[in-house]
Amino acid sequence: MLAPLAEAKAQTLAKAREVGALLGIEVDEADIAINGEHRGPGYGIETDEMKAALKLMAQTQGLLLDPVYSGKAFAGMLAGIRAGQFDGQSLLFVMTGGTPGLYAYRQALGG
Repeated sequence: MLAPLAEAKAQTLAKAREVGALLGIEVDEADIAINGEHRGPGYGIETDEMKAALKLMAQTQGLLLDPVYSGKAFAGMLAGIRAGQFDGQSLLFVMTGGTPGLYAYRQALGG
C-alpha cells in the first residue's frame, strides 16, 4: 500500500536531500514528483513493465533490480523518459538494493 501522498513526498525529499548532500547538489521540494501509475495492481504484484525494466538493467548494466520497489520505479522512470517528460534533464536513479527479493519471484520472472 502506498503511503499518503504528503508522507511519501516528505520521506522521498528527506532521502533525496541525504543523497544530494553526498553528491554536493541541492534538492528542492519542487524536484520531487510522486506517481503511482506504475505500481500495478498492488504491492508485490509484478507488472510486465517491471519485468522488462529488470531485464533491461540486467542485460545492459549487469545490475539486478528488485521486483517490488526498484523494478517498478525504474519502469516508471523509463516510461517518463520515453514520453519526453525529462528532456534536457540529468537523471539519477538510486538503486537501494533488494536483490534477494528476486528469489521470491523466480517463477514470475521466468527462472
